[in-house]
Amino acid sequence: MESLGGSVIREVKDFLRELRTELPGLFDTRPRQPGPGLESPLREKARSLFTERVDYWRRRMGVSVGRIRIKDQRTLWGSCSNSGNLNFNWRASLAPIEVVDYLVIHELSHLFEMNHSPRFWRRVESWCPDWRRHRRWLLDNGPRLKATS
Repeated sequence: MESLGGSVIREVKDFLRELRTELPGLFDTRPRQPGPGLESPLREKARSLFTERVDYWRRRMGVSVGRIRIKDQRTLWGSCSNSGNLNFNWRASLAPIEVVDYLVIHELSHLFEMNHSPRFWRRVESWCPDWRRHRRWLLDNGPRLKATS
């Protein structure tokens, strides 16, 4: 009985090895980023919108940024790296412009405070007094945006 089990396991492994050879992308579980020219119109719109809003707010806030990337994040609306690179979820571009601006201000504020301390939130509030309302909008409407594909 054990030899039969071993034989079946070997056959399955051989089959999977053949599949990997014939269909190399089948087992690739890494997130896929579309190449240049293959981005959807919504992602292109998001790139344009976030680039414009980051440029506007970075000048007002007196901060410089690295790269701006548009991603297909399932849980985050945006993020900021220590090196000043900003990432935004393309679905956030479907939100009202005030909410987009809140997200941009939130991420740019991380260039001053890489945390969510009271000082961080004071900085956000100094540039976006209605940040709580915009955050609430994301909490209430975010699931619908995140369902967009």
